[in-house]
Amino acid sequence: MIIHSDSTLSAIAAFLVLLAFGSLILLSVLGAVRGRFRRALKLLVIAVGSLAVYTAAVMVVSLASPQKIVDIGDSYCYDNWCIAIEKVNATPQGNHVTYRTEVRIFSDANGVQTSARGASIYLVDERGRRFPLVDDPAVTPLDTELAPHQAVRTSLTFVAASDTRQLFLTGDSGSWSLVPALGLGNDASLLHKRTLLRVL
Repeated sequence: MIIHSDSTLSAIAAFLVLLAFGSLILLSVLGAVRGRFRRALKLLVIAVGSLAVYTAAVMVVSLASPQKIVDIGDSYCYDNWCIAIEKVNATPQGNHVTYRTEVRIFSDANGVQTSARGASIYLVDERGRRFPLVDDPAVTPLDTELAPHQAVRTSLTFVAASDTRQLFLTGDSGSWSLVPALGLGNDASLLHKRTLLRVL
């Protein structure tokens, strides 16, 4: 099973809303330049009000949406970049456990290259504690550039506390864009619960 962070429809909707907002702002400025201040103010109020209502709708949908948990063996795609945890090896070391996760990263794109460049990944437990990725120069880097539909297998190593009961892989994309932030049901939407990949 492949779980996607968003849908094409949500991105199109956000783009159209921003396009309409920009157009109304431009018309408002042009109206003000031509001395039509009442019309300019009306257009400005419509633009700001519409964007505010849509943004509120995005936040309501985000808060109402259940958090997605991706099981081991299933795949998760953020835009065109995808990852699947295939196997987890745990090695106890006193008060800590080293988790070596065997993963498959692949491209879901049809005509462009993709990568996880700029992303920061980590494990998070049931108490919200974060455990960062341990650098391992011997494995294929997570941010390897992928050609369309290319797949690569690599491993990710983390050291977590031994008292964790649940562990999930997640991360930050390292970039922010207004279009996905205003997408309905997008993982990057305002107040949306991020998707987690189960490790333990």
